[in-house]
Amino acid sequence: MYLKTALTLAFTIFPLASFAAPAAAGTHTEQAPTTAYQEVSKTLEDILKVVEAFPGTEHQVERRAKLREVINPRFDFPEMAQRCLGSNWPGRTPEEQQEFVRIFSDVLAKTYLAKIELIQRNTAKIDKEDVDFPKALVKTTITHKGDKFPLDYKLLNKEGHWRVYDVVIENIGLVANYRNEFAGIIRRDGFPGLLKQLKEKNDRT
Repeated sequence: MYLKTALTLAFTIFPLASFAAPAAAGTHTEQAPTTAYQEVSKTLEDILKVVEAFPGTEHQVERRAKLREVINPRFDFPEMAQRCLGSNWPGRTPEEQQEFVRIFSDVLAKTYLAKIELIQRNTAKIDKEDVDFPKALVKTTITHKGDKFPLDYKLLNKEGHWRVYDVVIENIGLVANYRNEFAGIIRRDGFPGLLKQLKEKNDRT
């Protein structure tokens, strides 16, 4: 498993609250047109509308296609991929880096699509945002079966676009978790072995 149980649970309950919709283009010296907090709220509402507009198994194909349109621009996949490989990133050729980003992006997107369909209203409360431009941290509280736990989202603003690059639940980060898993696979099976496992996971999803 690439994700710890807590992360998997968090994504099942509130999988896309952190995905910030692109804002209007700007420069790094200009204030972003909307805050990360506002973009989090808006994007979550967009996802809920799709889920509610295309319910049931009979609408699954159309629903997932619409959801894919929503989530594709929400991830900073190259940033996440580079951070997840960590010290193993610089040693890869540009071709290997591009292939890894492509496969890793597909794995994440398919995983989220399967989880998004379980999303419900009133399961999460967006508490606040801490901004140190161009980065922002959006803090939320998740309620699940009477229990509450914190779920924090790290976003990066590039030319006016807020995009998620990490998720942290109870001090367990998605990026750090993947980095540890990938490093172990690379030590054991090499970089080709990591790509092989990701491709197999992608085919099964």
